[in-house]
Amino acid sequence: MYIHDFAVRAAKAVNTHDPDAVVALWAEPADYDSVLTGPEHGLAALRAREEALFAGFSDLRATITPLGQEGDTGAILVRFDGTHDGEYAGFAPTGRTMALEMVAVVSFDDAGSVVGERVFLDAGSVVAQLS
Repeated sequence: MYIHDFAVRAAKAVNTHDPDAVVALWAEPADYDSVLTGPEHGLAALRAREEALFAGFSDLRATITPLGQEGDTGAILVRFDGTHDGEYAGFAPTGRTMALEMVAVVSFDDAGSVVGERVFLDAGSVVAQLS
């Protein structure tokens, strides 16, 4: 699996709020890094992160656009839209709508599974929308 296939499958998994489908796209070491979470490692951490995201935004929708790939590394533009109606990342629910765009750099193993993702986003925008 590579960036175009990943974009389609990841959007479907997020839009159906299916943590099993998200985890199925990945393989160990499952390294993830975002300003919101800090570094995380492993499929169990990935599942917990996705479950927390779905609990924090019960109507979360994702639009994922592949930007390109070179070798085993690709980039995607991700847009999340949803209502902040549950606790997320230490923020109590606000009931407000959130719209967030981010760029993610995704690394694949030889089998095409995701083994790493590094997310770049405007943390100030996230905090403003969640507080």
